[in-house]
Amino acid sequence: GAPGRDVFAAAPEVDRVRVAGVHRFVRGRLRRFVWPAAAVRWGLTLRRRRFDLAIDVRGDFSVAVILWLCGARRRLGWPAGGGGFLLTDSARFVVHRPEAQSRAELLRTLGISPCNDDRAFRPRFTPSDAARRRVDRRLEVTGDPAPSPGPRIAIHVGAGTSAKAWPPGHWQELIGRLIVEQAARVVLVGGPGDRRAAGEVLGGGAWPGVLDWTGELDVDELAALFARCDAVVGADSGPAHLAAAVDTPVVVLFSGTNSPRQWRPCGRAVRVLRHPVACSPCHRHRCPLGDHPCMTR
Repeated sequence: GAPGRDVFAAAPEVDRVRVAGVHRFVRGRLRRFVWPAAAVRWGLTLRRRRFDLAIDVRGDFSVAVILWLCGARRRLGWPAGGGGFLLTDSARFVVHRPEAQSRAELLRTLGISPCNDDRAFRPRFTPSDAARRRVDRRLEVTGDPAPSPGPRIAIHVGAGTSAKAWPPGHWQELIGRLIVEQAARVVLVGGPGDRRAAGEVLGGGAWPGVLDWTGELDVDELAALFARCDAVVGADSGPAHLAAAVDTPVVVLFSGTNSPRQWRPCGRAVRVLRHPVACSPCHRHRCPLGDHPCMTR
């Protein structure tokens, strides 16, 4: 899907990125029913590339169909998603295993040992020099030169779904205490879809000590900013994983949607905060409970 384009395009190991506008997880009533046709079209289109190896990291039936239709000589994935019969190679599926360790298992199926300890195998992201320069210049222009008293904290107030969102009032208290008690310089970040959440937190006005860069940075620039921060705070969403990948300390406010053991960011300094609830993991986009206890508490 489109959200992953910039991450892969920034990786020097990647030669080409092709984005599927319609797939099984795209929201919208109409698109939900046309993904089978889209999967067939993608498989036949990719067949012209004559791939030697195709890998499904999700364990999704629709992706297994694409791998089979594209005609790759070896097709590697997970048998648990219903498409195992379309694969030539599969890895052992373990429920709630950390995602990075699952990737390492796929590599071992190919005879590749990424490292001796799976816990050390994690995503890494190196921002480009150009992105670093742009971010440094922007910090300079906006009145946040380094060095300066107090830590620089990046905060992602958005979330992929409302079920993962922390209430605006909670964010307001956290940001206020960081500024008053720690003399922190706070930068709000996120994609264009997070602008509304940032506006609710700031109340439509400017806060002293807070820069609102929500929706203004690409992935490369966001990673460069995180590399200049003392810490990042956010929900269980993409920016938290990106911060961990550049070795910045991360605090993740984890909802009851997913298993933290499986989906927490992999990094040297990651702290997950959560309120245990009986309905977790619910895998919902929206909490059906009125008070959304896993996040309000």
